[in-house]
Amino acid sequence: MFFIGGIGSSSKELPFWQSIVCPHCERLGNLKIMMTYMYFSFFFIPLFRWGKKYYAQSSCCHTLYRIPNDLGKSIEKGEAVMLQESDLSPCDTPNYAGNACHDCGYPLSSEFDYCPKCGKKL
Repeated sequence: MFFIGGIGSSSKELPFWQSIVCPHCERLGNLKIMMTYMYFSFFFIPLFRWGKKYYAQSSCCHTLYRIPNDLGKSIEKGEAVMLQESDLSPCDTPNYAGNACHDCGYPLSSEFDYCPKCGKKL
């Protein structure tokens, strides 16, 4: 008898909308909230999830921030949550390294005066 099962990972965008001044580029933008998790499936049916992590991404420079699990769970339940700058922990991404376009998030070296992707002056 064959059993088909496996472990995988997935992500899901949560319904959330909030304007915020981005701590990275100091521009006004919106936050998009995402949840990542691991799951176990049996015969291609996901049975349970674990290892949930919650992230916020800014719309202005696309910097990724980690948010506390308790706030992420509240957002997942549909509760009214207001994120503060102190709730956002920057992830180790090229956008947060400081060498990225503030408009599109394209990684840059110090030799650029203009972004090669969007053409904005740096």
